[in-house]
Amino acid sequence: MEQDDDSVEQTVVGRSIIAPAPVAQFGHFLSFTINEALSRVPIPREGATIGRTAPAEVVIASPEVSRRHCRVEIQGDYAVLTDLGSTNGTRVDGVRLERPTRLLSGAQFTLGSFVVRYERRDSREVADEAELSADLKRAEDYVRAILPQPITEGPIKTEWCFIPSTKLGGDAFGYQYLNDTMFTGFLLDVSGHGIGSAMHAANVANTLRRRALPGVDFEDPAKVAAGVNEVFPMEEHNGLMLSLWCFTYHLPTRELKFCAAGHHPSFLVTPNAHEPANLWQRSPVIGMLPFGKWVNGTAIMPPGAKLFVFSDGAFEIVTTDGHQWSMEDLRSIIMQPSVPGLDEPQRLFKAVRAAARPGPLDDDFSVMMLNFE
Repeated sequence: MEQDDDSVEQTVVGRSIIAPAPVAQFGHFLSFTINEALSRVPIPREGATIGRTAPAEVVIASPEVSRRHCRVEIQGDYAVLTDLGSTNGTRVDGVRLERPTRLLSGAQFTLGSFVVRYERRDSREVADEAELSADLKRAEDYVRAILPQPITEGPIKTEWCFIPSTKLGGDAFGYQYLNDTMFTGFLLDVSGHGIGSAMHAANVANTLRRRALPGVDFEDPAKVAAGVNEVFPMEEHNGLMLSLWCFTYHLPTRELKFCAAGHHPSFLVTPNAHEPANLWQRSPVIGMLPFGKWVNGTAIMPPGAKLFVFSDGAFEIVTTDGHQWSMEDLRSIIMQPSVPGLDEPQRLFKAVRAAARPGPLDDDFSVMMLNFE
């Protein structure tokens, strides 16, 4: 008997076909962070030596690591760690190794103070993570490409430091002259992490950079914030909101006008000041509501004034002793003496990095400094 197409399709669809579950293919890996970048390397079955230079199979170019520091051998589902007479020692749970020690998956050990993590993972899972990391790196490169060059000459000089977290947050910033007498800039921080947040930040930054907000007076920061809110409502952008600190500076009068849209204060350091001044006026975050009242604040920039604009990744850290930082901790670092050979944003990053617990920072670190001469 012939069957029509619908009955054949139903017969095929109705079959109960259970595909066998893929068999996990486990491998052994070491992960560590250098220059805020996470590295994960496989350990071959024959084991691997960790050292500062080749011929070590796992090279960690850190002064705390000896040329042949330690060795990891694979024994079934475990790894066995042996120190090779290193200068700074190899420690597990704070105890210096005197004999070969078995590691369970997730165990951390230190080479001096350099932290390494051992993992036994499904190799396909690790490959998927590597692909995601590559996508994040491409997104990071795109964000970096739209950041401005530092300004080294003229009445306004700029310096900045941008160190993305391994998860890639939503920081972006920029500045430019509107005309001969007006200079403008911004720093924004999109909610969340990952490619979506980074791309949204880049999209908003490009809109500001190109002054592509219809009917908006870019000499008025509060109107800029309102314009961004109108163009980027969260319901049309995957639920993403953002904070924005934007400003204009009128060179003839030395007046800075600013709007802090859901953003924390920026710090103004003036000559002979005992501490930075907070530049802040309460205004709504961008994207949450279809309307709001954004307001401007003003300040006069005396010669030698320095303005620090930053994201919360510059101060929301946990220190090595478990202390949660606040903006006051960053304020105290800003007032410390300069360091020869380092610009101010780089000096702040090194101080934050030294205080933070080991591993990558939890959020993007963005600091922009403007020097008014």
